[in-house]
Amino acid sequence: MNWFLHLVGTPTIEGGGHSLPLPVERRGQLVAALALRGDWMQRAELAALLWPDVAQSLASTNLRKAVFRAREAEWGPCLEQEGTALRVVAGHDVAAFHAAVREGRLADALAQTRGELLAGFDDDANEAWTGWLRMQRERWRTAWRAAALERLAQPVPADEGLQLAEALLQDDPQDEAALLAQLTHLAAQGQHARAREVYRDFARRMQHDLGLAPGDAVRAMHDRLRTQSLPTAAPPPTGDGGYIGRVFEQRRIAELMQRAECQLLAIVGPGGIGKTRLARRALEALAPLFADGAVFVPLEDLSDAAAMVPRLARSLGLARSGTRDGVAALVGHLRTRTMLLVLDNFELLAAEGTPLLEQLLEGAPGLKLIVTSRERLASAAQWALPLDGLPCPEPEDVDRLDAFDAARLFIAAARRAASDFDAHAELHAIIDICRQVDGLPLGLEMAAAWTRVMPCDAIARELREGSELLRATHPGFPARQASVEAVFEQSWRLLGVRERGALARLSVFRGGFTVDAARAVADAPLAVLGALMDKSLLNKHGARLGLHPLLQQFAALRLADGRSGDRAAAAAAHAEYFRWFLDGQQAGARRGQAEALSAIDDDLENCCLAWQWLSAHGQSAALPGPARTLCDHADHRGQPARSLALLEQALAGPVASADPALRARLLAHVAHLAYRSDRFAEAEDMARQALRGAPKDERQTRQYAHQVIASAAFRQGRLAEAREHFRTVLELSDATTRAEDRAATLDHLALVEKRLGRYDEALRLSLDALRQHRLLDDTAGIALCLNNLATVHQERGEMDAAEAPLREALSLCERAGLVGTQVLVLSNLCEIALSRRDWDVAEGYALRGIELAAATGQRLLGGWLQAHMAKLALGRDELGAARAALAVAAQAGLDLNVPSIKSSAALVFAELLHADGRTAAACCVLTVAIAEPSLGAGEHERLRQVRRAWAPDEAVHAAAPITLDALLHRVSGEASQGHAALAALLSG
Repeated sequence: MNWFLHLVGTPTIEGGGHSLPLPVERRGQLVAALALRGDWMQRAELAALLWPDVAQSLASTNLRKAVFRAREAEWGPCLEQEGTALRVVAGHDVAAFHAAVREGRLADALAQTRGELLAGFDDDANEAWTGWLRMQRERWRTAWRAAALERLAQPVPADEGLQLAEALLQDDPQDEAALLAQLTHLAAQGQHARAREVYRDFARRMQHDLGLAPGDAVRAMHDRLRTQSLPTAAPPPTGDGGYIGRVFEQRRIAELMQRAECQLLAIVGPGGIGKTRLARRALEALAPLFADGAVFVPLEDLSDAAAMVPRLARSLGLARSGTRDGVAALVGHLRTRTMLLVLDNFELLAAEGTPLLEQLLEGAPGLKLIVTSRERLASAAQWALPLDGLPCPEPEDVDRLDAFDAARLFIAAARRAASDFDAHAELHAIIDICRQVDGLPLGLEMAAAWTRVMPCDAIARELREGSELLRATHPGFPARQASVEAVFEQSWRLLGVRERGALARLSVFRGGFTVDAARAVADAPLAVLGALMDKSLLNKHGARLGLHPLLQQFAALRLADGRSGDRAAAAAAHAEYFRWFLDGQQAGARRGQAEALSAIDDDLENCCLAWQWLSAHGQSAALPGPARTLCDHADHRGQPARSLALLEQALAGPVASADPALRARLLAHVAHLAYRSDRFAEAEDMARQALRGAPKDERQTRQYAHQVIASAAFRQGRLAEAREHFRTVLELSDATTRAEDRAATLDHLALVEKRLGRYDEALRLSLDALRQHRLLDDTAGIALCLNNLATVHQERGEMDAAEAPLREALSLCERAGLVGTQVLVLSNLCEIALSRRDWDVAEGYALRGIELAAATGQRLLGGWLQAHMAKLALGRDELGAARAALAVAAQAGLDLNVPSIKSSAALVFAELLHADGRTAAACCVLTVAIAEPSLGAGEHERLRQVRRAWAPDEAVHAAAPITLDALLHRVSGEASQGHAALAALLSG
């Protein structure tokens, strides 16, 4: 699909025949910045622009989240990534403007681009964005003004000239050339009174601002104009001085109401979304544009379209008459008037009342209508403005809540309810509340009313765990909005039996759903889904549908009370559908295919809920497939904790307890996830339990368990034992063993051989494994194998040979989102850059790796990268930073008992001592590390090489006065003291 951005005025994005607002949040800022750049933009530059006041690592994390959320949007495919760069593949009006100007098509260029660039996208809390936006707007104003003046110098129609002159004056109210053009074109249209009014305003402004009178040419034009009155009308003010948010929607309504082709605008959304207040606000702002006034007509108490005619007549000051005569009277009254009518709460009258609206519009060309409704109108004349919740902050936005309308509304309402309310003390809970009600204004105000009774964290907990707040009434609201349940009850009454049943069953989903899932689980055909969307009860984000969180609670209550279906049957259908879904994604998830992993990402909440049901109520045969898929997904996304908790819960459940073979299989998966969580001893213990419980013919379980034992032994330096178990995995292979599993085992054996110093054998096994992974098109296997192949070359000192496979692996990881492997690759690329003393490149890799490791809880790799950071700081002669990073690395090696990290930390500490002129102490550190038996042969040899370089005479090296673990404890604990006491001990 081709997308097109409108960046001038209120930003929107068009594609697939419809227009969507560009969100006034970080996703929107990201897209706008990339679109105006028109080329690739580095992630670091974007992060600094959008989060300038936070640490680089946190800014990068925030950017990654923003990119992820942007890709979830319907227009997400227009955002592309390659390596560390991003771009937007979409046309936009600013680029089209410049192209038209270059081609001499000034009228075309100017016709579609009037207004402020990125209107509403100001962010006063972000100085970097504010400066960037100011520069972009100035460039745009300069280019647009030059084109407009060039066009006005040509013969132009009066309408076009007038519009251009008014636009120039809006940009610079003291522009006499633009004013002269405006007066000239007003006179050409016979609008003499309007021209004199414009002149008087200009003269007053010049006198007030500059103390000057208008120039001679302008005064001469004024003297030639004749006087004529101009009627104006305006409604009384709404008195809604506390109105918050909806800047985009207010601008959009103003734009549409000034289009000749837009006569009927429907503001559509669920109850409590703020349709009425927005419509009142729009009426107040737009009334001056309508010579005969603007009128607000409430309809919530009407249920019969016939009653609407006298209500309209009374609102317009007409005498009462019958319905038929009343319609004619209405049309006759409105026929020659330029007027705006706002009809509020039209949904109960929509079926019979819409033809009446069409009659009025047909008979009164100067009439414009704004209608608020919970459902779309069945009228071809309708322009629809759907309302969603107010923009909500993310957890990382805790220091800038004022930038989000949902938080501002909640805080304002809370201060009305409790004058001593302290928002700063409850920032995280406020974010939680905003997100739970999904920015629903009524939900925010009702939740805020409870701040007089309980703190915000308790309100958030009530929203999350119960329905009491859903049903609680508030006397300060009208009866139809006295509780969230009352609001949704009105919509419920408008539904048919089939729609009610589908809506109730849809409440079993979590985190949205696809159309196919809705059909299978909720028995909701397309016609029913379409009807629910038209009635604002379903929302659509990209290819997915969803319920508002509060509406979901309401629908779940209806399902639970049995009014609209069987809750148990709906839960069973949901579990069965996502069991089938996980089984279908198994091969793709195992191989790390981006499409499969993304599909699971989208429905992870549903998959977890289905797993919980299956582990409590399902059949034994239904669990192994989903268990493997959840494990593989957790592996590649670097997020084992959630799947680990789910499988541990299943182990204690009734289904696994009744089936020893299933219990052994799940134990093996739990062991694997514990290993991925760096809990090596626990992982090994559970894997041995799985072996004891697995039947002899259960090859897959036994293979999986041996694989975990081998991996844990490898990490802890028991290399011979690791090799034995990896070989057992191969011996257990048969025709049912996945080919990618056999290839992965060869790759693991290559790592063992490398640590044993048998590099040729390691290289042979690694290349064989890579060949097999490539034949299988196993993305995850290829990426990991390329990384491991590179480490063999690194051990042999062949850095150039190592770099190419690492770059290929990094590209694969970034495209498919293989976070776990990506951290490994970044660590090894950092090591190559360090060997070349390319400190800046090394730092870039290290910071990216540390950020990902922290976000995914990979402490082992984080410790490794901290050792690299210590070496980097040492290379820059920043000894304090080197000691601090080294302390973190040493502690990680001790906590996890990983020899490779211990070896790296010891080597860097030795280099630090050597750089400080304490060569004897440095050599003693190397002697301590060489004496550690858990280190591999390659590590021992590397340490000896360094020691020989510093002290060629091997005979001078006495026995170490301390063990490696004791040394590292002191390296970690004495960093702030500069390791003086430890250095003295090592110096003898």
